[in-house]
Amino acid sequence: MPRHEIVVCTENTDYLVWQTMLFHYSCVTHLGRPPIVVVHQQGEPLLPGFEQIRAAGGRLQLAPNYRDLNGISYPPRNTAGSLRHVEADADYIVLCDSDMLFLQPFPYDELILSDRQISFDYCGYLQPDAPEHQPTLDDVCRQAGINPRRLRKPLIDGGVPHVIPTRWQRPLSDSWFEMMELFPTIGTEDYGQPRKTWLTAMWALVMSMHRLKLKAVSTKLCLTNFQEDQPMPLLDAAGPKVLHYCYGGPSFNKRDFGTAEAANEYVWKVPKDDGSIAGTIRRQLRDARKFYGIA
Repeated sequence: MPRHEIVVCTENTDYLVWQTMLFHYSCVTHLGRPPIVVVHQQGEPLLPGFEQIRAAGGRLQLAPNYRDLNGISYPPRNTAGSLRHVEADADYIVLCDSDMLFLQPFPYDELILSDRQISFDYCGYLQPDAPEHQPTLDDVCRQAGINPRRLRKPLIDGGVPHVIPTRWQRPLSDSWFEMMELFPTIGTEDYGQPRKTWLTAMWALVMSMHRLKLKAVSTKLCLTNFQEDQPMPLLDAAGPKVLHYCYGGPSFNKRDFGTAEAANEYVWKVPKDDGSIAGTIRRQLRDARKFYGIA
């Protein structure tokens, strides 16, 4: 049976350390094994939360921080960096963001790809003809030597997790970095430093797939917290395997826990589960608090 290695990209910040702790706990609890945690930093000491992961049996690997390059701040570069640097003795890398948690066992047997396929999980907003993407998207395609029609037929509307054959780790990550740098930056007035739009990394991966003549496999593993107060769906064989809490609302907003105080204390004391999607996030956080022995 081919082997899959769960890999999570994170950064040595207060905002991401608690998310990574939750990811590690959730992976161990629902998948029965720890993920590889790729921590992007620049030689500074690791935050205590990462040491707690290590103490709980976590597997940490350190990698350079690609957030700031050429005067442009763009944290999603680190996802390509995790793919580039992770050391995994497996047939496939399952590349994840830190703001994800697991709900039930992962269907590894359904994710055995050919050596020229990578997977994209349905997200609903990678629409190439949307006004917010045009004409920039087609212009970048032409710069990269890719016919813009490739983005439309077949349409690849997906994000993490990505299942990637290990053999493509380096060429795909190299192309991914190159494609991201072709995208323009947004102005500095509101943000203080030039940056790229948050979808840049997702489009760049799609373009890299086309450039390398790989093929996409569509999955639907994730539930998001977009409708956070809706009841949690049934976790049967057809139910979601992963909860991606990429949105924020009154019942749970990951962006409320970006400071050291909030990350080290308040995030572990959220209200109890109420049966909703947001309640599931809160429950796993409260359970992770016990797992790590946080007072």
